[in-house]
Amino acid sequence: MSNFLPVPAKRALPLPSFSQHLLNYISTHFRDAHPEAFKRDVEALVAMRKEWVEAKAEGHPEIIRGLMRYHAQLNFLSTKFPSDISLPFTYHLPFPPTYSLSPDAPISLASITFERASVLFNIAALYASMAAAERRAEADGIKRALGYLTASAGILEHLVKNILLTLQSELSSPHAAGYDMSESFLGSLRDFVLAEAQECYWQQAVLQGTYKNGLIGKLSMKVSDYYKSALSSMNGTDYPSSSFFPPNWIAHITVKQSHFEAAAQYRLSQEDLEKSRYGEEIARLRVAEGLAKKGLDVGKKGVADSVISDLKNLQAAVKSSLERAVRDNDLVYVTPIPPANQLTPIVGAGMIKVAVPAEVLDPIAWLMGGGAGMPALFSALVPYGVHLALSIYDDRKDTTVRELDGKREELDGVAASTLQSLNLPGSIQALERPVGLPPSLLKKAEEVDSAGGIDRIRGLLGEVSRLSKSNTESLNEAMDILDQEATENESLLSRQPELQSSRPPSHIANQPLIATAQQYDNTIRQAAASDGTVRQKWDEWAHLIEILADGESSVNDYVPSTSSSSNGYSSLPPSVRPIRASLEDLDDRISHRARLVNEARNIAAADDIRPAVLTEATRLAHGGTGDVKTEWFEDIFGRSLEKYDRIKEEMEAEGGKQDALLDQIRKQNESFISERKEDPVVKERERKLQDMDLAYWKWREIVDNAEEGIKFYNSFAEMLNQFKGTCTQFLNSRRADVGSITKQFQNVSFNEPPAQPQTQHRQQYSPAPASQPQVSSPPPRAPSPPRQFLPHPNSNQWQSTSDFLPPPPPPPILRSGGIQTQPRSAPPPPADSTPRRVTRASAARGNIGDAEKNPYSKGTRRGGGGVI
Repeated sequence: MSNFLPVPAKRALPLPSFSQHLLNYISTHFRDAHPEAFKRDVEALVAMRKEWVEAKAEGHPEIIRGLMRYHAQLNFLSTKFPSDISLPFTYHLPFPPTYSLSPDAPISLASITFERASVLFNIAALYASMAAAERRAEADGIKRALGYLTASAGILEHLVKNILLTLQSELSSPHAAGYDMSESFLGSLRDFVLAEAQECYWQQAVLQGTYKNGLIGKLSMKVSDYYKSALSSMNGTDYPSSSFFPPNWIAHITVKQSHFEAAAQYRLSQEDLEKSRYGEEIARLRVAEGLAKKGLDVGKKGVADSVISDLKNLQAAVKSSLERAVRDNDLVYVTPIPPANQLTPIVGAGMIKVAVPAEVLDPIAWLMGGGAGMPALFSALVPYGVHLALSIYDDRKDTTVRELDGKREELDGVAASTLQSLNLPGSIQALERPVGLPPSLLKKAEEVDSAGGIDRIRGLLGEVSRLSKSNTESLNEAMDILDQEATENESLLSRQPELQSSRPPSHIANQPLIATAQQYDNTIRQAAASDGTVRQKWDEWAHLIEILADGESSVNDYVPSTSSSSNGYSSLPPSVRPIRASLEDLDDRISHRARLVNEARNIAAADDIRPAVLTEATRLAHGGTGDVKTEWFEDIFGRSLEKYDRIKEEMEAEGGKQDALLDQIRKQNESFISERKEDPVVKERERKLQDMDLAYWKWREIVDNAEEGIKFYNSFAEMLNQFKGTCTQFLNSRRADVGSITKQFQNVSFNEPPAQPQTQHRQQYSPAPASQPQVSSPPPRAPSPPRQFLPHPNSNQWQSTSDFLPPPPPPPILRSGGIQTQPRSAPPPPADSTPRRVTRASAARGNIGDAEKNPYSKGTRRGGGGVI
């Protein structure tokens, strides 16, 4: 029987949807790729996982080579796909939880990095297990075992220093990937494997019989140091893993550490004897005797017989040498014996050089160089980094266009509000055209009519209302799912109260989901308030906008006519001509800004930097085989965005030009007011013309508000659907827990339950409540052994709250930025107009967290215990 311990591998659960999920992801996220073109690649990758990963892990070089090929393909796949493709990879932990009724606790993460880390862990475990199976009675066996162990240690070192950092950055909780994906656990295994590798060197030196005792003692001391380091790593301050190792592992490592320290002292005592240091010889032998006794005491806890036998043989040799040394010293040498703390410390001599296998250190180069014996899959797929870079650039150019349009809206709003405060152009138009309508007003009426008039606004507002109701229904459906889970859980516990100690109640398990639902509910309420503002604006201005949209005849009926004889003017005041020219210039400025925005949109529509990005990616990534970084393309981004610089400069200049023009209009209006004569009929016509002009601007505001609302609700609907799916996943996982727990209770009986099943279970698996604006990370798992019956889904199975939340609803556009005056309300509608509609903002419904109005806080509609 070997005195080495095999390292258990992580058992992978099958992925029946792997193939279809990859094809669907390509179809959804790669606009230039057809999934059928990659069907063979998908089938090859899925077949590799079934053959090498999902099958029972066995220590054989061919199996390790298969796992390395799969790992290399995963690395290459990571240059094409993001780590999270919404496909959970599930693995069992290497050691079952102590005192658990279930055989093990699987961990599921939607992360390709987690899959890579798990495969590397299994490769390292298989290497260590192959070393344990080697017969090390001859040099060839020792040499093979040493090669396996150094490879295993190198892979574990690579996991700790590289893969683990990437994986941790993807997780919402530092320990969501399981205790085996922590620096403490992996570091303990690495030091353990290094100790066994150093032991191979020590054994080889002993077998050769040509090395001096002092050197063999230093080799032995280094073995002990590695075992001691493994024990120290288990108790790391960040996340102690000693509680997750089986007791026989702790005992094995402790025995080995004592054994080889005792062996080192024994070898140094032999050197002391050779150099006539008889006192030091006896002191070291006594230290060795104490260490051997300590190791044998620990070895009573399930350590292998071969390990105990080795230590007993050493103990016998130490005892024999000590009896001889004491007798000789008492009769012949009479040398004083120094205390143990005055002995020269033994400095271990390390012989291990950790080297990461090339297949693991640079898997893509190994794959592309032909070392894997198969081509790289998905090589024709554009790297994910390229897609990400293109998305970044698209976002930047869209942001540029939005900023230009926002600047245009701001300047138009300043112009409109300034003219409103000056009662222009109505006061001029009333004098210029005592009969008929001004051309500028007719142009605006035609624009409103051609764009759909009031039917467009009604359609947009109807769509906003429909989407708002749909989003509310989606959130209610998600809450119904949580309500259903709470009902089922309450019914289960009423039938089987013995499950209460092993199953967290619904109000604890669903805390993150409830916190997210509360934030979604608040978002819907904020959106409802914005919708109410827009509808109020529409209710106030609907009758005037309808008149404007009906065309020239309706506007003519609304605006009264005057005549030159009635108003007393034989000619217009001299100040009319310059102010009219300034108003025309202002209209030109507004039209010019609209043309600038349209020009920017046209440039953006034709702005495709894909060829340049692909060329740069190919040049820097040596054919596209490496991980493409988005920062590579910053120069391309900068050069491509220069085409918008001229438009941005012109738009910025518009602000100064309009300010100067508005100042000029104010001065001209003062002259006009001082020259004109007041006439009631003219004043009435002036007011009606101004009403029509304001109706045009309000029509534009309401259309813009409604379109922004539709965009918001559409994006929010996708997030609510994802949230509803997460609630369904939570319900299914709780149902699965019920089946597993019930089955375990049917098959297992015990007199006294574990001391801390519920508390530690929650500490390890229950996610922390989400907070606004960011999600709080779940508390770290307790350092003591987990005492759970079944693992409860942890927070990595749910998306973070910040991922669910959409941007806040945009506030309604108000064109009053230029003049700090009270906004003018629309004239009251005629008596027969339709009364203002009630919006959802006025609905009497409380927050989800409101105990008085929350339907989920006290009982459920199905008689359950509620989700709060």
